[in-house]
Amino acid sequence: MKSLSVQIDSFTSQLDEINRQYHEHNKLEFIACESGKRLKVTCQTQANETVALTDWLDPQQAVEYLQKYKQKYCLDPNKLERFFSFSDAAKIISIHRLKPTRARKKGIRNAFKYMREAYHGLRSKRKPISVRPSGKYKNCYDILDGNSTWHVAKKIGMEVLPAQIVKG
Repeated sequence: MKSLSVQIDSFTSQLDEINRQYHEHNKLEFIACESGKRLKVTCQTQANETVALTDWLDPQQAVEYLQKYKQKYCLDPNKLERFFSFSDAAKIISIHRLKPTRARKKGIRNAFKYMREAYHGLRSKRKPISVRPSGKYKNCYDILDGNSTWHVAKKIGMEVLPAQIVKG
């Protein structure tokens, strides 16, 4: 059997992944009981309140809870087809070669919502972003339309994005 510290490290790693990808405001955390043998999953709200999401769980139950939570709420950044519709003209481009030209907080919030809904089949899939060759960076592209999508893709861990290359 794994030691409690190894189980807690695994648990913490899963929490970090969920918080990195999904929780911008309501951050998941855990607390351990005095003996350190049981854990509770909590959520820190924007109002700085701690809300318990579970009762006391042993570490294995906590890991299973997070796996189910991740399946339900988190997005697999490797499944582009769940987010985007593809056209013949779309190219798959490394996210590191795409350069955003703006960042609007409201636009990024909306893009996250739309990408999550597309991923879960609740809305139409997103179209590829529009880019043009960058005049500033060699072998890179400036984003014309899809800056917020790029920010969300980067946050959830996507390595590539489908893009329409516009000349000029």
